[in-house]
Amino acid sequence: MTLTPHQRTVLNYIGEFQVKRGYSPSLADLALAFGVRSKNAIAKVVNALVREKQIEKDPKGRIKIIEVPDTYEQPQPMVLPLFGPIAAGFATAAEEQAEELVDLENFLVKDRANTFLLRVKGDSMIDAGIQEGDIVIVERGKEPKTGGIVVGILDGEFTLKRLKKDKGKFYLQAENPAYPDMYALEELQVAGTVRGVMRKY
Repeated sequence: MTLTPHQRTVLNYIGEFQVKRGYSPSLADLALAFGVRSKNAIAKVVNALVREKQIEKDPKGRIKIIEVPDTYEQPQPMVLPLFGPIAAGFATAAEEQAEELVDLENFLVKDRANTFLLRVKGDSMIDAGIQEGDIVIVERGKEPKTGGIVVGILDGEFTLKRLKKDKGKFYLQAENPAYPDMYALEELQVAGTVRGVMRKY
């Protein structure tokens, strides 16, 4: 078995989706989860997993439920101690006792089957603290709130912006004055709502 990291990620997502919902994701589900515009691109990954005998399809072309072996162990949550607060201005006395233990998955991800990651390109959201190269945690399936940061689909193009509303009409607003507000010529959809940002130093 020689799966690429991307193929392994898709395979893991399929398994988690099935466990959570009891049925398999469609190509459209997978394309949206991985931020891919073309279902053909995700179909190539699925077909590669079929060739590698990692998954099977039923006569209608749907992904069969993956059988989880009895020896399968759920991954252990990553729980880390939370200390603080820490001053961002003048130094304060060090705290040696952790306030609490934080499960990073529960802290960052509310609905695992409906959560995906996107890497940010560009500087249109810098005033919201989102920089190029950051990874945003996106949850789909929830009703987007006006003023929230969303992954919008504007006339078929994906973009990360703040959802705004004026005179009953929704539009997308950048967090950088160098970028104009974005109104749909035909259609504005929301693929997901940003729940958090990750950055590695």
